Amino acid sequence: MFGDSFHLDAAVHRLKRIMAILAAAGTILFAFAKGTEWGVGFLLGALISIASFHWTHRFVMAIGPGGEAKPRTWKSVLLGARYLIIAAVVYAIISSFGLNILAALCGLLIAAVAALLEILYEFIHGT
Repeated sequence: MFGDSFHLDAAVHRLKRIMAILAAAGTILFAFAKGTEWGVGFLLGALISIASFHWTHRFVMAIGPGGEAKPRTWKSVLLGARYLIIAAVVYAIISSFGLNILAALCGLLIAAVAALLEILYEFIHGT
């Protein structure tokens, strides 16, 4: 499907590494530039983004070739409702600890940024 030169496991490994680097760099930059509330808010969003990517990847691999034929119903419901769950958790944490919501939203975008960087990597290196 992808051709002989594409290796999904290597791409996923790079994505996870890019997300970890972006999470660390963003947390440090926000903490120094805007303060601790911004840094921790970004870290919270980044951790949720990384967890969401991990769960989505596991779900997709479970229904793909060599995986389970059909995922359990509760897994499908949980995957579909994850954005509502994420919104509720982020709201509760931000309102409880006074973290910055814009920083958390920026942190939630690291999976998308990592995907774009991985696409650029593939264009350049063509692995």
